[in-house]
Amino acid sequence: MAKALNKNRILSSKIALISTVIIVIFSRQYWPEESAYHEVFEIIGVTLVSICAMGRIYATAFLGGFKNEVLVTHGIYSLLRNPLYFFTLIGIIGISLISNHISIMIGLPLFFGVLYSGLINREQKFLEEKFGDEFLDYKKNVYALVPNFANYHAPSSIEVNPKFITRAFVDAIWWLSALPIIEFAEYLQYEHIVPVFFVS
Repeated sequence: MAKALNKNRILSSKIALISTVIIVIFSRQYWPEESAYHEVFEIIGVTLVSICAMGRIYATAFLGGFKNEVLVTHGIYSLLRNPLYFFTLIGIIGISLISNHISIMIGLPLFFGVLYSGLINREQKFLEEKFGDEFLDYKKNVYALVPNFANYHAPSSIEVNPKFITRAFVDAIWWLSALPIIEFAEYLQYEHIVPVFFVS
């Protein structure tokens, strides 16, 4: 079941991101480059995407290789139950702001919010069945997506799988590529290499 959920999430995410790229390439930004809003949104967006990239690496260090095998409740998983989804949503909001397309700013976070809300509920049921009372006790004390810093605890050392950390670094590069991709789309439009059909 976990693998099926993951495949559905990846497919839905790819469709949303491809749609976003199409909008970025073939429509004009709602706030043009010379606008002060453009710069402010871009700076905030880059900051959020950077937090996302670093946060996902940090979360993977605790989870990588152990997902669905053991219930990880220490480190960042003592702050919130779904740190990878938490940082993903931060990154999605960041990309939305970098885009300076109002349609993306509204649509992309909303889409991922709905997608991950359903996914979290289905994963919770799976974890309840697999880990029983252990997960229910964990669920009582740790929120799904709201960090509680008073809960933080971590062992003095953890086992880290290099393969998963490497994947997390590659994943981080993709997140950080959002700005140059959007800047390149702006360049294509400025040089009239691609047509612009509407303002979004």
